[in-house]
Amino acid sequence: MSAPTTYRTKDLVGDSPDHPYLFTEHALPPGGATPFRRHDDDLRSFVVIGGGVDLEVFHSDDDTISVHHDRLAGWHAPPGSVYRLVNRTDDETLVVEAGTRAGEVVEADDASALVPPGTRPPTCTRTSGYTVDKPWGHEVWYTQNLDDPPYALKQIHMTSGHQSSLQSHRFKSETNYVIDGEATVLNGLPAPEDLTATIDVDRIPVSTRGPRTGWSSAPNVLHRVIARSTYTSIEVSTNELDDVIRWQDDSGRGHGRIDGEHEGSTR
Repeated sequence: MSAPTTYRTKDLVGDSPDHPYLFTEHALPPGGATPFRRHDDDLRSFVVIGGGVDLEVFHSDDDTISVHHDRLAGWHAPPGSVYRLVNRTDDETLVVEAGTRAGEVVEADDASALVPPGTRPPTCTRTSGYTVDKPWGHEVWYTQNLDDPPYALKQIHMTSGHQSSLQSHRFKSETNYVIDGEATVLNGLPAPEDLTATIDVDRIPVSTRGPRTGWSSAPNVLHRVIARSTYTSIEVSTNELDDVIRWQDDSGRGHGRIDGEHEGSTR
């Protein structure tokens, strides 16, 4: 039932149980397309990170809707939806996909082969533009317009010369994938149990990450990002968004959610 593919897919997290979410990159050449796909057990979210793509959503035999998405725009594909990605541009298109991975994805050249007679699949919806201001830049919370999603998908934008807090999470797992710029990443030292402990930052492993590279941070692991240049990444995580322990912070912020960063934001 699978259609021949004209695209490449890269797994960005692997099968580790520490990452209870899917995170992949799809590369479509000019004229390339995915087969139509359907996943009955999973919610998925997509963001275009290079070029532009047409999302074709199948509703019925005489009703297939095509919506163009430019760079940094995206959509949610609910369980049971039937859709495919088409690159009608002259350049390669890159799209990241995030979500749950409870079941299988079924693919076919003919969308109607994925739809039981007499049924109408749910439609895809655009991602949220909910923006959270930060002392170092901003975040866009793409999944903010979903009701209690089991994962979170964000755009992280940090301006050159700034750095995030030195932080850890009790429960949250996260993976970042750089799409613009370059960052120095401190990541990998276990966080102490004593919240008053002094952190020796020089003991934290350091790496440099540029476009189309990334890293993952498990719960209770110290990490920080320093913008070597203005950089943008896409982050997928578990959904404990207020689970932040700030060990060091250039702006003196405390632990958890900072309500002032959300003022004026809408779903």
